[in-house]
Amino acid sequence: MQLGTIYEISSFFITNNKQKYKIVPHAAMLQFARSTVFKNVEEDIPEIPQHKFNFVEFDQLTSKIDINDILSDVIGRVISIKGREESTINDRMVKRRGFVIQNIREETLNVTLWGEIGDNIDENSLQTMPEPVVIAFSAMAAKQYMGGLYVASTSGTSFYIDPDIPETKKIKKRFSHSIQGIDFIAGSTKKPLPLEEQKTINRTTIIELQALNPYQNQETKFTVKAIITELHIHQDWFYNACPRCYRQIKQSGTSWWCDNHGHLTTMPISWYKINARIEDSTGGMNIVMFGKTVQSLINKPCSILTIQEGYTDPAVIPPILNQLKGMSKIFVIQFRPRGAFIDAVVIKSFDDDVQPLSLPAPTTIPSTETISSVTSFDPETPQVEGKKTAKRQLTFTKPVSGEEKPRSEEKLKKIKHE
Repeated sequence: MQLGTIYEISSFFITNNKQKYKIVPHAAMLQFARSTVFKNVEEDIPEIPQHKFNFVEFDQLTSKIDINDILSDVIGRVISIKGREESTINDRMVKRRGFVIQNIREETLNVTLWGEIGDNIDENSLQTMPEPVVIAFSAMAAKQYMGGLYVASTSGTSFYIDPDIPETKKIKKRFSHSIQGIDFIAGSTKKPLPLEEQKTINRTTIIELQALNPYQNQETKFTVKAIITELHIHQDWFYNACPRCYRQIKQSGTSWWCDNHGHLTTMPISWYKINARIEDSTGGMNIVMFGKTVQSLINKPCSILTIQEGYTDPAVIPPILNQLKGMSKIFVIQFRPRGAFIDAVVIKSFDDDVQPLSLPAPTTIPSTETISSVTSFDPETPQVEGKKTAKRQLTFTKPVSGEEKPRSEEKLKKIKHE
C-alpha cells in the first residue's frame, strides 16, 4: 500500500477491545481478514473532510438529557472560560473547567469539561487569536442542574478550535463585527474538604442523631455509617417534577403547574423519591432519597426507567431499585423542613473503603418505637411536598428544652466549637 493513495476497502471488521462491530471514539480499529480486498480508486473524488460532526441545536438538547447512548456534538463561539476547579465525584476528587458558547441565534450553552481534557485548552493561545474564536465539542452528554441545561464531557470527548468546516465560517461571519472578547473568569479558590474529612465530618450514630433537636441543627451536616435494609414499597418511587426547581408539580387542565414557576412551558421530568430505612448497630430510621442521590447508587437516571423502560406506575418499584437493599454507605445527613414536618436529609453518600458495615440478624421494631424520617438530598434535590402522614414517620413538633437536652446535643456543640 502506498501512503497518500486512496483505496476502497471491503470485507473488514471494526473492533474495539475484541468486541466486533462496536465503535468507541479513540478506541476503534480496522481488522483485516483474509477476504479483505483493497481497490485503488483512480477516478476523481471529492476532497475528504478532515473533521466530521453531527451538530445538535441547543434547543434540541433538552430531549437528550441523561440519555447517553447517543452523544451530541455542539459548536459555538467562545463567550467565557472559567479557571480550573475541583469537585468530589464518585468518591474521588476531579478537576473541571466551565465554558459558555454561543450559536448564530445568540443562544448560549454552558459546557463542562471534566478531568484532563480541560487542561489541554491553552488560554494564552486563545487570547492571541482573532475574534470570534469558535470551538466544537464532540461526544458530549446533555445534563441538567438546578433547572439549567448544560453539556458535559465524556471519555470520548474531543474539542476543535476554529475547525475548518462550514459551520465555523457561518459563526465567524455572524459575529465578525462583534467587539465582545472572551471573558476569562478565575476559578474558585475555595478547596473542597479532603475526601476523608467529608466522610467523617460530625460522625454520629443513628441513636445519637435521633436524640438531636432538628430545629436547632438544620445548618449542620452529620455523617453516619449505615445499611439500607428496607424499601417502603407502599410509597411512590418517583414523581413528576419541575425541570427548573425539581419540586413536585400538579396537573392544571391540560398543562402542569409549579408553585415556584407557574405554568410549565416544557414537559415535566421524572424524579426519584425513594422511601427506605437505614440501620446501624444502635438503631434504625426512615430515609427518603431524591434525584441524583438515587442515580449515583444504581447508575441509572430516573428518566431512563420511566421513558425508555416503561416503568410509568409510581406505585410499582422497578426491580433494579432492589439493588439498594443491603448497600452499606456513609450517609451525609442534614435536617430539612417539609411543611409542618422536618426530615433528616441525606445530601450525599460515600463508599466505606475501610470496612463496610454488617448487621446482626434483623429484629422486629415495636410499633411504639419512634423513628425519624430522613430525606436524601444532593445539590439538585428539591424540597418536596410529600404525603401528609406516615404513622411510622416522626414529626418534630416540640423543641427540646435546656434541661432535657441529650448528651449527643452537648457532643455536637463540642464538635462545632472544635
